[in-house]
Amino acid sequence: MTPDESLQYLHELGAELHPGRKFTLATIARLLAPLGDPHHAFASVHIAGTNGKGSTAALVASAAHAAGYRVGLYTSPHLQRVNERIRIAGDDLDPEALASAATRVRDVVEQLLATGELPYPPSFFEVMTAIGFLALARARIELAVVEVGLGGRLDATNVLAPLLAAITPIGLDHEAFLGPDIPSIAGEKAGIIKPGIRSVIVALQPAEAMAVIAARCQSAGVSLHAITPAEVAAAPATALRGAHQHVNAAVAAALCRALAACGFPIPEAAISDGFASIRWPGRLERLCDHPEVFLDGAHNPMAARALAAFLDEYRGAHPAPVLIFGCMRDKAVEEICELLFPRAAAVVLTAPAHHPRALAPAALAETYGPLAPQWEIAATYPEALTAARRLSAAGDASRPIFVTGSLYLVGEARDYGCGAP
Repeated sequence: MTPDESLQYLHELGAELHPGRKFTLATIARLLAPLGDPHHAFASVHIAGTNGKGSTAALVASAAHAAGYRVGLYTSPHLQRVNERIRIAGDDLDPEALASAATRVRDVVEQLLATGELPYPPSFFEVMTAIGFLALARARIELAVVEVGLGGRLDATNVLAPLLAAITPIGLDHEAFLGPDIPSIAGEKAGIIKPGIRSVIVALQPAEAMAVIAARCQSAGVSLHAITPAEVAAAPATALRGAHQHVNAAVAAALCRALAACGFPIPEAAISDGFASIRWPGRLERLCDHPEVFLDGAHNPMAARALAAFLDEYRGAHPAPVLIFGCMRDKAVEEICELLFPRAAAVVLTAPAHHPRALAPAALAETYGPLAPQWEIAATYPEALTAARRLSAAGDASRPIFVTGSLYLVGEARDYGCGAP
């Protein structure tokens, strides 16, 4: 396949999440075997959690790269282009390399379906993970840092036999897949803890989550390193905004230091340099100036609380912001809006384009508009940005604009850029 054909193939696999579908590791294992089990070709670090796992993975990869290792990074979802999910030595996977790996995986899928070895087509994420592991193996990386897609226990990435694992903060999200409460969700996340892992680094957690994780570590015979508030306070500085990133930095630093006992020593200078140079799009990312436009993909209550804390701190030296907000209808919309809307001077309600799960702006306005001091509706993101800029200029000082509620909306904002002033 050409690069364009490979993107079309991936698009035709459908949505990343299918409620009601039962996941199993058997599918990804069957898919990887004819590919030569590429996930066994490199050492790995495996990271689960509700929020912060992507940032933590990126920090570890950046530090290991600064230490001179050839590092691969596998994360999800992507914001703009699917090859963002696979990074080799700090760069997104080349489109030709993506197409080559996708072609090989597609051929294997078709063969397995024809012989009946796969009873039904694999999901988008299973195919994407096979492509990712094959591309990483072909690139001859030494170390892969891999973010769990959803949950952990039955996530396609959980075929790895990692050196180390980590679990970032756990909260409520994807309850339809992972369970209705913190202990259930923690049990799914703790499913990445397996015999043979040298250590599991665990962020500050609710007590009920930590109890589940500790029990899993004990049954698997794996050492547990629970991050302390002192470690968070002493975490290396990063280029990422927000107090919540101190927690991610503490987990990432502990992983980097633990890698020394696994044959991958990372000097403190490399940790400092890697953390300081990190760029992680869509997480309190400043996209534009005059007025400032920030992008943050907060799409669950935990992430909304982190953004709310940043807004409270930011408003100490800036006027109250204008929000551009759009979200998926299967999220905890009420709690997210209650956290964010009262902190804004005005909210522009919109929806990510071309997403069937997106909540219509009119429905958002009817139910949640009154939570904001002022609100209006925009049918598209460019219209929302125009409205937000008008509202930003209405006060005595230019108000910052924050785009939030959905990673899909953030991706659209990055595609559009700063647009016309």
